[in-house]
This record gives sequence, structure tokens and C-alpha cells, in this order.
Amino acid sequence: MGESVLKTIVVYTFVLLLALALSTVFIVIPAYVHHIESHVPGGFDSLYLSKYSPYNTIVVEVDYQPGMEPDPKAIAALQEKIELYSQKHVVMHVNQDIGYDEVPILISGNELFTTTTRLQQAHRDYPTGWLGGNITLYIMYLDTVWQPDNSEYASNMPAYQYRTTSMIYSVGVTYAADSIIIFKDALTQENTETTILLHELGHVWGLDHSNKPDDVMNSEFNVYNSVPLNHEPDFNQFPTNYSAEDKLRLAQLHESPNILPFF
Repeated sequence: MGESVLKTIVVYTFVLLLALALSTVFIVIPAYVHHIESHVPGGFDSLYLSKYSPYNTIVVEVDYQPGMEPDPKAIAALQEKIELYSQKHVVMHVNQDIGYDEVPILISGNELFTTTTRLQQAHRDYPTGWLGGNITLYIMYLDTVWQPDNSEYASNMPAYQYRTTSMIYSVGVTYAADSIIIFKDALTQENTETTILLHELGHVWGLDHSNKPDDVMNSEFNVYNSVPLNHEPDFNQFPTNYSAEDKLRLAQLHESPNILPFF
């Protein structure tokens, strides 16, 4: 009888450990991954790019307010870059889903996170799959001005010691692992939109700012072109490519088997 009880205990212990292991794989880890999407830019870099990622399709959902429609050339450039570095199938959805009165004309500091959470809950149609399938990149084109408070913004973005330039507003921001805002009215030159969009895509992939004039990750327009101070920069020369170092990092992410944000 004692031996039978011992066997029963062993069997039940094994079943319990197996259940715990399966719950970790299928519930705890996915729940953690989905939790960080509202917190850390760059947190999904390997999920987007690694060939070992369970996500075989990247869905790019772009929602915009009336009059803030994205430049088709910028959207096409975005899709091209995503396909190039991820080697995944990319599906684009561009919709005028956000109404005139849904966004305040001025957003300050951490109000950005309240606003974006509300907008995502109302309009996001393609959430990232739980264990595989589609992973979403969500982009909003908004008719508003964001005046970030440096200290508050940095405290909510642990992956980057992000600091604004002398500009009192932002033209674009990556505010989560899978989310970008483009402040369309802040784009004073039409052909800067591609640069800004690809710059924010770089942050989604974990790239940081650089000071190289020909690098799309450069954060200041006035150093994109090596021109004398008394000359206007050539706005046709805004960069659309990542640096050699960043290209190498993106290639390494594609080959990396470390697809979880624990690594």
C-alpha cells in the first residue's frame, strides 16, 4: 500500500510540474510579452526581425485623423524597409479611423500615454497574436502638438535616455514596443515624412539616436546636411538609410534565436 501511495504522489507531482511548465510556456511568457508592449520601445525587436520568431506576418495598421493622411511614398518606404530586414510577409492597412474631436490640440508630458491608450482601445483592429501568426505595428497620424516633459518622458522610456532637441514639439515618437505616432502638422517639409517614419521604425527595432549626418537615426534636422550655418539645408537630402552599424545589428537580430525580451 505504501509503495502504491508513493507512486501516486510521484505521478501527481509530475503532472503538476508539467502543468506548471505548460502554463509558463503558453500563458505566463505570452502574457509578459503582451504586457511590455505598452512600456518599452525596442521590446519586440527580435519578435519583428528574428527568423525564429513565431510571428510570420507583420501587420502595419495606420490610423489617421481627417486631413492627416500619410504620404503614400512614406508608407511604401516603410513597407520596403520592414520586408527587407524582417524577411516576413507585410500587410498594410491605412484607414481614416480617428475623428476630429478625439484628440486634443495640445498634449503635454504624460498625457500622451493616456491619449494613446484611449485611441488604441477605440480604433486598433489588428492586435498581435497570442502565440504566433501576426504581429502588429500600430501607427497613428494625429492632428495635435505634443510638448514632452523630458524627465517624465525619460522615466517612461527605460530603453532609451530620450531627450528632445531645442524644438518645443515633436514630429514623431515611438511610445511602446509596437506603436508610433506621427504629428503630421509638425512636418514642415513634405519630403521629411519618410525620414521621420523610418527613424521611428528604427526605435521600434531597438536602434538609438546617432550624430551621423547621413543616418536616418540622427535626431536633429539641422545636422542632416553638412552645410554652412548661413545656408539652408537641402530638404531633398534627408536620409532614408540606417548606418552600417545599425544594419549589422538588424542582421544579427534576424539571425538571433533569442526571441524573448528576457534576453
